[in-house]
Amino acid sequence: MRMLPATIALTASLVGACSASRAPSTPQDAILNLHSQAASSALELERSEEAIEQYRRAFERAIARDDAGDIGDYGYDLAVAQLDANQPKQALASVGRTKTELARRGAPSFAALDLAEATAYYRIGDKEASDRLASKAEAGGDAAAAARAAYLRGLIADDDDNAEGLDQAVARLANPTSTDQQADAAELIARQQIRQGEFNGAATAAEHAADLRRDILDYRGMARALSVAAYAEQRGGDAEAASSLYIRADQSAAALGDSASARSWLRRGMTLTKDSSLQEAVKISLASLKASPAPADH
Repeated sequence: MRMLPATIALTASLVGACSASRAPSTPQDAILNLHSQAASSALELERSEEAIEQYRRAFERAIARDDAGDIGDYGYDLAVAQLDANQPKQALASVGRTKTELARRGAPSFAALDLAEATAYYRIGDKEASDRLASKAEAGGDAAAAARAAYLRGLIADDDDNAEGLDQAVARLANPTSTDQQADAAELIARQQIRQGEFNGAATAAEHAADLRRDILDYRGMARALSVAAYAEQRGGDAEAASSLYIRADQSAAALGDSASARSWLRRGMTLTKDSSLQEAVKISLASLKASPAPADH
């Protein structure tokens, strides 16, 4: 079974990043491959619902052919696509069914699947379940999943005002080996520095994290990093800089369909600015949010 790298957003760009473990000479299921290719193409074009449907068909085909490796692969891919579409409850259901089907065939779960489940629990606000699963993923043998699990546990610690837990997560990401790990480390350092009252350094670190996430096409993570930079500027006393950053985070989140985050950041930006151009940006964002349908799930 392949071990895919996973991000806290578990972005679509990572789906299919590694090849399956079966030998090249093994006959391939053409229908399964067509569904997989269609899903990958849909994700590249940001057609989330189409990608979800194609991965669901691939998953059902994997069950039909009674292949535990494909069941794990495409169950994971389906959950990632649902998380990318901001559907954590559906992702939880997909992970649960995947684990059930794997167990039925005597196959174990794997760290990336546990991390997808942890991410979904975090998205719906069940931080206890999220931390438990992230701890399991962190202790597994998948180095990439372990690093991302450490990042998720750092977010949870920060949410819970657990400075010691946040420090531990920063320490675990002290030697990042990829761009996504560098971004994770920079964002956690920014959160740590905010707690330490180092607001200028925190804003710099958070904006660096946003730049790195932009480079790897993790726009949801980029928006979150921008909001951390905004909070650092706000705590440091630069209201206009904070407002601008909150509005930038709002615009990205709104474009991604994350209306809950967009509204939260927009409200913060509105209260901080007296700049007419920023106020106009707020009006445009408000109009966009009112015109957009609410996402199916949060």
